[in-house]
Amino acid sequence: MANYHPNDELLMTFTAGHLTNALGILVACHVDRCKVCQAKAHSFEQLGGDILELAEPVAVSNTTRTALLNRLNDTVKPDHKVETNPDSRVPRPLWRFIDNDLNQLNWKGLIPSIQEITLPFSNDTYTAKLFKISAGKEIAEHTHKGNEFTLVLDGAFSDILGSYYPGDFVVANTDTLHRPYAHKDKDCICFAVLDAPLKMTGLFTQLLNPFL
Repeated sequence: MANYHPNDELLMTFTAGHLTNALGILVACHVDRCKVCQAKAHSFEQLGGDILELAEPVAVSNTTRTALLNRLNDTVKPDHKVETNPDSRVPRPLWRFIDNDLNQLNWKGLIPSIQEITLPFSNDTYTAKLFKISAGKEIAEHTHKGNEFTLVLDGAFSDILGSYYPGDFVVANTDTLHRPYAHKDKDCICFAVLDAPLKMTGLFTQLLNPFL
């Protein structure tokens, strides 16, 4: 069971359908694996339904109604294939983007102990990546120029604030200064979404800041 979760504001925004981006996919992945947040999301959905029932009806044109019905009809297509993934570590919302075992992906990085993959739904607002930290290795000390939302998929990592295991949803921001390190028993793989680059703070790693 996860010990770290999205806050209620973020979860309500997701439930209302307003996170139609990389951050929404990240939250969906956490909810897919977290019974606590599944129950919360269901409660927020019920609350939204209750609010709609209390709202005054608004007339819409036939054109708008027809367009909506057409969109609903197009949601499920006869030739639609159900996505699957042989790797149980990959949450269902990522199946259509990752169709292979995590260990078989084309990991890249400046050093062998820290590798990454940029996911195809990154855009100008959010960068979405998979990170792999080799067992017992660490990421150099850094802070953040914005927000970083991280979901642990496999293994575990720790920093000055705590220890995080599969399913945990971790948030770092401009107030966070840490040096995450993977636990010694296995590699740590995370799915992360950033709205700004990291800011390295070490004496030598500051030279990397222009490239992040």
